[in-house]
Amino acid sequence: MKPADPGIRLNRFLARAGHGSRRAVEELVVAGRVAINGEVVTDLGRRVDPADDRVAVDGRPVQMPDDFRVYAFHKPLGIVCTLKSQTGQPALDEWRRLAELPERFVPVGRLDQTSSGLLLWTDDGELNQALCRPRSGVWKSYEVELSLPMPDALLPKLTGGGIVLDGRPCRPCHMRPGHRPDGRHWVMDLHEGRKRQIRRMFGAVGFNVTALHRVAVGPITLGRLHPGNFRRLSAAEIEALRGAVFGAGKGRERPRRGGGARDGG
Repeated sequence: MKPADPGIRLNRFLARAGHGSRRAVEELVVAGRVAINGEVVTDLGRRVDPADDRVAVDGRPVQMPDDFRVYAFHKPLGIVCTLKSQTGQPALDEWRRLAELPERFVPVGRLDQTSSGLLLWTDDGELNQALCRPRSGVWKSYEVELSLPMPDALLPKLTGGGIVLDGRPCRPCHMRPGHRPDGRHWVMDLHEGRKRQIRRMFGAVGFNVTALHRVAVGPITLGRLHPGNFRRLSAAEIEALRGAVFGAGKGRERPRRGGGARDGG
């Protein structure tokens, strides 16, 4: 019996090394931009032994970092959630340069320009991709402000899968009153992230969202981080985040907090 090839698949190696999603790194391979031990490789099934093989992209050596880093970023209102804006509007790359983060760090998912709050950054391509995958099941928490008070009678429709977007019902979610129990302020926990989902869900029951602020991604909370600032996560926080993403069922445990991917915004 032929022994199994050592190492890991090339696309996974490149993703873990921060060269983008699996699809993005597959495009690099197919385009002939990746070499192993000096030989250009276009075989997507090729495996790599990180201990022995020398991998390069566009002639530049690729190394698996000894330890990946994750940062929490408080995205301010009005920032376009792309690295570089095509319209001249403020974009995320400006904040990355101010924080002196290397280019290998990229944001995890996105928040609308009119939304604010917690946005994670990492150089761990595998973790980034897993967090952005709809089936990851990681809960995200948002503070929502409405233009008018909403009656409690609408909660079962919003939280029980009664809202249909793009021909598919939304997954059940959780809601509770926000820091002002006046019917206008709510905290919403979701574990899916369709385009502008929260705004569209409230719009489906006749209410307009005037402010949307993400306060948590899984076990990671925004806390008192000021707008425009970064905070490096501790090893324990990263372990908890990876447990929520990759641990059996852990990602589906709803956050227990008080009030006040394309990700819901």
